[in-house]
Amino acid sequence: MIVSWLAGLRQAVSSKLTIGIGGLLALAITSGQSLLEALEPPVLPALAAGAPLDAGRWRIALHEARLTPQSRPDGPPAPDGAQFLALDLDIANRSSETDNTFARILTVDPPVDGLQPNPTFWLMRDKAMLSALQPGLPERVRVIWRLAPGAKPPERLRLVVAGETFKPRDNLLAAPGWFNRKLIAAATLPVTRGEVKP
Repeated sequence: MIVSWLAGLRQAVSSKLTIGIGGLLALAITSGQSLLEALEPPVLPALAAGAPLDAGRWRIALHEARLTPQSRPDGPPAPDGAQFLALDLDIANRSSETDNTFARILTVDPPVDGLQPNPTFWLMRDKAMLSALQPGLPERVRVIWRLAPGAKPPERLRLVVAGETFKPRDNLLAAPGWFNRKLIAAATLPVTRGEVKP
């Protein structure tokens, strides 16, 4: 009886040790992968100015970046002498619904000192602030960031583009949608000086 009890105890301890070692090994591997991903950012394909890019929900083409005294496409120079960074792009909503998540497409990376993080988006067709994009209707849009007083304007602007994938049925609700947001391309544009043409 003692022998069988000891054999059972030995088997239980052995199973727990195996499970514990396996769990620690899995934790070490995932931690190592996370650390490696954090240390080595992915090398993204280069996006040339004017080249169209399929970003899943959106199709975009980045054109030019320019330093300007205007806070809006058809506005006069800012009275306080503020400077703004403007980017012109073409964008089309490829989904079947009106969408307002266009602000998540672009990120300035690396960040520019003194550049406000949340730009305004302007519809160039009627010079109105953009609130949503209709499906299947390509638009020219101007993105405008404000520069803090005294901030040095960048010579070049690097923009990272995020894309999404359409799934007819997601895993949680079995509903269609755009998922798996990830960085898919990067563009580096020279920043020209002078007033932006409306």
